[in-house]
Amino acid sequence: DFSSNKGGDIFSFIMEVEGLDFRESLELLARKAGVDLSLYDDKNAQETARRKKRLLEANELAAKYYQHSLINNQHAIEYVFQKRGLSKQIVQDFRIGYSPTTGDALVQFLTKKGFTKDELIQAGLLNRFNSDLFRGRMMVPLTDASGQIIGFTGRIITDDKDSPKYLNTPQTLLYDKSRHVFGLFQAKDAIRNNDYSVVVEGNMDVISSHQVGVTQTVATAGTAMTESHLRALVRLSGRIRLAFDGDKAGIAATERAIPIAQNVGAELTIISMPDGSKDPDELIKKDSKLWQAAI
Repeated sequence: DFSSNKGGDIFSFIMEVEGLDFRESLELLARKAGVDLSLYDDKNAQETARRKKRLLEANELAAKYYQHSLINNQHAIEYVFQKRGLSKQIVQDFRIGYSPTTGDALVQFLTKKGFTKDELIQAGLLNRFNSDLFRGRMMVPLTDASGQIIGFTGRIITDDKDSPKYLNTPQTLLYDKSRHVFGLFQAKDAIRNNDYSVVVEGNMDVISSHQVGVTQTVATAGTAMTESHLRALVRLSGRIRLAFDGDKAGIAATERAIPIAQNVGAELTIISMPDGSKDPDELIKKDSKLWQAAI
C-alpha cells in the first residue's frame, strides 16, 4: 500500500487491521477458511484446542441465554435501561444480558445442549456447589480481540449487601485477566482512527464512554495493568491515555504503568478527572462533554 508505505502478506495484513498477534491472526484466518489447525499440532495441543472450542461454544450459548433472560425480566429491563441509562444499541453492541436468580437455570439449559458439568466448571460458569456462578446480575460478556466470548462480568442489580457488587469469571483456559483488555473488539477501529486509546478502570466506564461516542475506550481488570495489556494496545496505536480513578489505588496503579509503558515503547499520557468526579461513568452522567474535554 503506497499511501501508508506498508506491505506484507495476508497474516501481517490481519495483524495490522485487527490488532492481533501472529498466532491470533492465524487462528482467525483458519476459522474463515474452515481449516482445523489442531490437526497440525501434537496430541496434547489437539486436546487443548478441542477443549477451548467446547468452552467457547458454552460461553456463546450462555451469552445468548443471558440476553434472552434480560428481555423476559422486567426488573432487569428497568435496571439496565432506566437505572443505568443504557441504550438498546449499546446493549446489543456489548451483548448485555441478565442471569436469573434461580440457582441452576443456566446449568439446566447448557446440560440439555450436551455440555457436561466438568466442561461448565472449566468454562468458569459454575460455583463450587456445581450450580450457577452468576445469579441475579446484569451480565457483560468478556470477548477476545476477535469477538469470541471468553468470560463474563456480572453486576448485582439489587441492594444485597452480602454479595459482591461485581463478580468475574475466574481464570480459565480461555480467560486470563492479566492479558484481557475489555472492549478491545468494539474499540479497535476507533483506536486506529484516533491514533490513541483511552484506558479506564471499570467495564461500565467503557460502556458509558462508547454510548456517548468515545469509542476508543477500553479497560484492564481493575488497576492491575500489565505489559500484555499494553502490547495489545500498542499493536493498534502507540499512544495511550490513562484514566484510572483518582483514589490512592488509582494513583499507585498509574505510577506503576509508567515504566511498563516505557518497556513496550508506548507514549503514555494521564487524563486528570475534574474535581468531584470519581470515575468516567460518574462524569459522563453529569455531562459527557466534560469527559471528552478531560480526554
